Amino acid sequence: MTKQILLFFALLLPSYGYASEELALKTIKTYAKSLKKELKAGLKKSPQEAIKICQIKAPQLQAESNLKNLKIGRVSLKNRNPKNTPRAWMKDYIQQFHNQKITKSHIVVSLDRHTKGLLKPIVTVPLCLKCHGSHLSEQVSKEIKKRYPQDKATGYKVGEIRGFFWAEYTEKD
Repeated sequence: MTKQILLFFALLLPSYGYASEELALKTIKTYAKSLKKELKAGLKKSPQEAIKICQIKAPQLQAESNLKNLKIGRVSLKNRNPKNTPRAWMKDYIQQFHNQKITKSHIVVSLDRHTKGLLKPIVTVPLCLKCHGSHLSEQVSKEIKKRYPQDKATGYKVGEIRGFFWAEYTEKD
């Protein structure tokens, strides 16, 4: 189903392969929805299963979501996956979101003449606390340490920004 939706978005791209803010947001929304569905299914089995899914399935879904001139991902200052560290252009904006200087649902910045960057906060909801909260079960802590020895992504409360979805895309003049 995810591949069908992404194929639909790919067909929306003009023949030159340019992307847009709207397409970036739709792609992020589809990715987030697919990931949430996978994580909920994993949590029905156990939080440890959800951690395994997050490690294996999240990068696959991300790769499937990328288009020719549109790349997406997740990033955090307190990352779990060491590959999800902020790119240079993101750091100041992430800090501004955390300091509540940016209150929009997302921001778009120019990276160069044709390329835009987009950041959209990931806000902690109750479901996230099983693996990202302050009070983790011993089994969950053990599984996180096994899969992510340098994990920094715990201690969150509901409503806090836990990370960001990001997109980089090429836009026509």
